[in-house]
Amino acid sequence: MKLIKTSYIATLLATMIGVGTANASQELAPEKADSLQSFKEISIRGLFYSESDSVRAMSKAADKQGADYFYITSTNVAPSNDGLRIVYAKLYKADAKPVDKTVENFRQFNGVLEYPKDTAIHYEPYDIIRLRGYFPTQVELNNAVAKAASKKDAYAFFIDRLVEVNGGNKQITAYLFKKDAAERKLQPENAIPYDSEAGQLALAQGGEAAMQVERPGYYSSSAFNEQFYSKKFNNSVIEDVKQEPNVKKEQAVEKNQTIVTNNNKPVASTTLVTPTPSTNNQSVIPQVKSSRYTVTLPDGTKIEELNDGTAAKMVAFDTIKIRGYFVTAQEISYKAGKKAAENGAKYFHISRIAQDSKGPNKTIYIDLYR
Repeated sequence: MKLIKTSYIATLLATMIGVGTANASQELAPEKADSLQSFKEISIRGLFYSESDSVRAMSKAADKQGADYFYITSTNVAPSNDGLRIVYAKLYKADAKPVDKTVENFRQFNGVLEYPKDTAIHYEPYDIIRLRGYFPTQVELNNAVAKAASKKDAYAFFIDRLVEVNGGNKQITAYLFKKDAAERKLQPENAIPYDSEAGQLALAQGGEAAMQVERPGYYSSSAFNEQFYSKKFNNSVIEDVKQEPNVKKEQAVEKNQTIVTNNNKPVASTTLVTPTPSTNNQSVIPQVKSSRYTVTLPDGTKIEELNDGTAAKMVAFDTIKIRGYFVTAQEISYKAGKKAAENGAKYFHISRIAQDSKGPNKTIYIDLYR
């Protein structure tokens, strides 16, 4: 009888262990995770000595959140201990819906879809194109972009930048997407800088606070970075796809075009023009990792400007002000950034701009952060 009872208990324990293992949330492959809609994102922290340790810990954490599957997106090092890791993951239900890539609400030009911004930013482009020409209407402009995209077998395109050049001509920057484009990892809209005091404190706190800190390998949620992607795709050319009728020879030479005479009528041929990099030290360049601007000073020093949302999550160590006549917003950012750097700041935020009651001068109030 004792032998039977012992055997029964052993069988029951084995069954219970088997059930526990079966119910444990499972890690998804990257391709599968990209194709499903996550219902939540969490972070955990611990002394994980191997990747399998962090996977097991995340599986337990995902179970507590009612998840059937999880996908680890990135890992940060905790500020208090080099061995302590903060692991981030997306959680999924067993009945998770596939990522919505329906086309019914998207416009189509020359067989290529036009993604709106709120769709495009969620997918990784596979190429970038730049066009320059005269387009009287938006439809003609979109058709020109779609035609160039179609030549590269694009499923969809997104026009990220449109500027007017040479009095009427437009220069366009567009990103191209495949139908099965990978999901683009996005930062929180107002992410706290990882290497700031506030960022390190949030990471040490963990949980929801840590979710607000920049994560490695993530992009800005506001836009694409043209400089980054042109380098990634080794594509830094501008294609002149269309010009005004009766283009004059001197105009064409100025635009780096070749003129071919045909029956005494000037014809503008297609050319590829490499843009000249700017040498202005006062340029304000968007960073790849965030939507913040970086002010670069003549000596190479860089300091980033925070938006209102990010600054609200941080505590300034000082507030200063400058006064003067400023023509553009970029000039204000440059002068503010220069002054902030002189005061030992790594980040700055323009909290208020006061216009003088008499005269064109402005007073700029600047919060400083480490």
